Amino acid sequence: MIKQLIYMILLVSLAACSVAPSDNASADTKSKASQPSQLLVEDNINPLNVHQQMPRLSWYANVKTQTAYQIRVASNESLLAAGKANLWDSGKVNSGVSVNIPYQGKKLGANQKAVWQVRVWSANRDKPSQWSKPQFWEMGLINQSDWQAKWLQVKQPSVAALTEARLNWIKYAANVHPAATEPATGSKLKTQLGVVEQLKQQPTASLFRHSFSTVQDKGLVRAKLHSTAGGYYEIFINGQKVDDRLADPGQTDFDKRILYNTDKVTHLLSGGQNTIAVHLGSGWYDENIAFSKWTNPDATQGKRKQKTLSFGQPKFIAQLELTYADGSSQIVASNEQWLSHPSPVLKEGLFSGELYDANQTVKDWNLNTAPENLANWQAVEVLNEWPTKKLEPQLLPAIRAVKKLTPIKLYQPRKNVWVFDFGQNFTGIPTLNLAKLNLAQGQAVHMRYGEWADIDGNLSQKSGGGAPLLKQVDTYIASGQDQASWSPVFTWHGFRYLELTGIDFKPDLDTVVGHLVRSDVEVVGQFKSSSALLNRIHDMALWSYEGNLMSVPMDCPIRERAGWTGDAHAALITGNYNYDMQNFWQKYLGDFATSSHIAPAVVPGKRSHGGTYDWAVAEIIIAWEHYRHHGDLQVIAEQYDSMLEYMDAAESQLTNNLLRKGYGDWCDPVRKPGMTRKRCNPEYTLPTMTTSGFLAHGAELMAKMSTLLNKPEKAKHYQALFERIAAQYHKEFYNPATGHYGSQTADAMALRFGLAPKEIRQSVADALNKDVLENWHGHGSIGALGQTYVYRALSDYGYGDTAFGIFTAEGYPGYKWQFEKLNATTLWERKGVWDPAKDPEGRNPAGRSLNHPFHSGYDGWFYEGLGGIRPKGDTPGFQHFELAPVFVKDLDWVEVSYKTGYGKIVSNWKRFGNQVEWYFEVPNNSTATVSLPDKPTKVYSAGQYTLKVSL
Repeated sequence: MIKQLIYMILLVSLAACSVAPSDNASADTKSKASQPSQLLVEDNINPLNVHQQMPRLSWYANVKTQTAYQIRVASNESLLAAGKANLWDSGKVNSGVSVNIPYQGKKLGANQKAVWQVRVWSANRDKPSQWSKPQFWEMGLINQSDWQAKWLQVKQPSVAALTEARLNWIKYAANVHPAATEPATGSKLKTQLGVVEQLKQQPTASLFRHSFSTVQDKGLVRAKLHSTAGGYYEIFINGQKVDDRLADPGQTDFDKRILYNTDKVTHLLSGGQNTIAVHLGSGWYDENIAFSKWTNPDATQGKRKQKTLSFGQPKFIAQLELTYADGSSQIVASNEQWLSHPSPVLKEGLFSGELYDANQTVKDWNLNTAPENLANWQAVEVLNEWPTKKLEPQLLPAIRAVKKLTPIKLYQPRKNVWVFDFGQNFTGIPTLNLAKLNLAQGQAVHMRYGEWADIDGNLSQKSGGGAPLLKQVDTYIASGQDQASWSPVFTWHGFRYLELTGIDFKPDLDTVVGHLVRSDVEVVGQFKSSSALLNRIHDMALWSYEGNLMSVPMDCPIRERAGWTGDAHAALITGNYNYDMQNFWQKYLGDFATSSHIAPAVVPGKRSHGGTYDWAVAEIIIAWEHYRHHGDLQVIAEQYDSMLEYMDAAESQLTNNLLRKGYGDWCDPVRKPGMTRKRCNPEYTLPTMTTSGFLAHGAELMAKMSTLLNKPEKAKHYQALFERIAAQYHKEFYNPATGHYGSQTADAMALRFGLAPKEIRQSVADALNKDVLENWHGHGSIGALGQTYVYRALSDYGYGDTAFGIFTAEGYPGYKWQFEKLNATTLWERKGVWDPAKDPEGRNPAGRSLNHPFHSGYDGWFYEGLGGIRPKGDTPGFQHFELAPVFVKDLDWVEVSYKTGYGKIVSNWKRFGNQVEWYFEVPNNSTATVSLPDKPTKVYSAGQYTLKVSL
């Protein structure tokens, strides 16, 4: 605790360092300052389940320059109003920092509430501002002993009897249905028939319920519900869903930790009898078909234990805490008194989909009901031990439906086959308008999903690849007394096209709608320009990124859905400038810490392996960029030991100061469309280049982080390691005859990571520019790892027009070609895997992912390059940042903004002949160092400015 406190104090002292404003920056007026606002705890408003004993507090100072602050924290609002800060009073702290300040008061216990407020002092004013309006946080159930609730699961899982309609879902999911567009054949058929047997044995989802009574004469004043599951779950009180979360909780290494939610539910309770209910599905917890190798269970078993990706049978825990007006309390907990029943969701899975039979609907299953309606309900099984080491609060934003999409076109490729085109590849769920279908009892409709359809609308699921043994399909079997609409609840899909079968008439275009689902991180960045093409390229990056943001940064939404670590750092810059990723990245870094592998390729989950150093360096890069964007040293302190483990393992693998194995610059473009290659191995950049380059970069970042944590010996060691790798990198890969390091990605890394000696960096940039223009005719030859670095490697050395030109270059592999020839709306994993000239009708679709955000790292340049918004060196939190826009000649105007912890930075410019008019905004309590070509740098304090720049 003392050590951690030292870290926190270090954070305050370091971040308090300020940059002097320019001479002409106006000072604060002497009028009464506005009170601080936007008070956040752990980057959340009034969180209900904080575990951190020193939670991080943030606010908007609402003054031009904060010079000091005072925080006071009390047990309740009355004490705070009386000025009695019985938990903590920071006193006046001379610091300009207003993000991620650690609470340093009394230790707080489970469920304890802390009410807080802050006031600030500003430059040239003796008196502080008014106190902010009070906000609060509540502690969660910190220790296992704080949970009176028990983990529950179904005592005897139920397997639904097979009917023709149900078997059809199984056949579609296993891809052996004769009506499927591309059913399995040959040797693959044998495997898929095994999948059919697995699906037949798969149990239903489960319903749970428990009725209880409140004490009517006491007056209920507050109800707080803690809950989570091993699996996906929905929780209800008196028939009303407690929340709008989907695919919940977020994926973790479930045996190590499970994330739990805390909700205020007072408004859902009534006096007297109440019912709490849970709907439970498999989620990631019990996913064991898509990537299994099924064998006959009746066959003789060998001694070798079959590998499983499942963590066991789905289970849940719930604890409802009631507080009455007289101060007394009541706890309603999951225990042996609960009952269970099979769900009408007869089959469900992440990679398959959902089979729902409305005839199996259980009347009033989540409401107060008569005892006779519970005759078929069963006793539950209570677990004697927890299935996980600990429960942690789910502070990252939950997965939600964030955007509605409607189809733009309807195809009929065959009789009674209807294919809806949403016009956009996305990750989400459908809503089926049952009122428009008028289904008879027992009538089944099947919905299959794909990223591809040919010219006639024939759906293809080939881009899902052969690795997952399941295909995406949802089936609804009608009861004749159906609700108006239906959506699956325990699955989600990646698709642009939806095939509907089971009806014999042409449906209306609005018979189905789609909903983009993702972790509901706040959108904090905005970019647009005078180029419709560039805006579309930006949108393509966002659709790709958002479609793979599902509590982990996924690689693709249908094939693997895995948190590949290299993919995460390849697209990191795109996430950081467009969304508030503070709690998302903190959670993902925790997945590295719980991984059973050193240098893991995938976190979290069992589908991983170790020793992938150019991928797993993500842990170090994410931790550092998290600090730079959010000013949070605590995350670095907590992650440090895990990062040391990575660095020690990587350093032990060095051969003559280079690391000579890795995946490399994955999926760089082949020379011509249709060319084959082994997997997606890099064509132009040796894996030694990327693995060694990233290890050098990681070593330098570790040196910086070690310095921040007051570990001088480690800092010295890692700085020396960086220098050794950099020297060998230059020795082995630099070619004096050509002036570069062998590829565009290698050159970019040499420049951006400081691997190239300073005296040749401009000449390396010259060679890089020449390679783009002459060897690649204006295109980039970069794969996933190069996307983040090439554009600034060009524009920072005077080649902004070349960097911009990569986005507008004609022909393959350019973006315009991707839009016009591939009909792409998201980033393909392999843009050259399919030759549109040889297959203009799309009859032979590409068998690779069509939604792969690891190619989206270019989007950061729209902010750091065209907008010029970037961190100032190693200064954290964007309190002091740089503005260095690139005024490329082929754009008329650019508008960029980015909301930081201090407020919104704006950088808009417009061209007028040979002059640019540039408008920018510097948020309160921050400064911007403005860098323009051929002009001295200048520091601007908070305010709005317009400059005219001659070109």
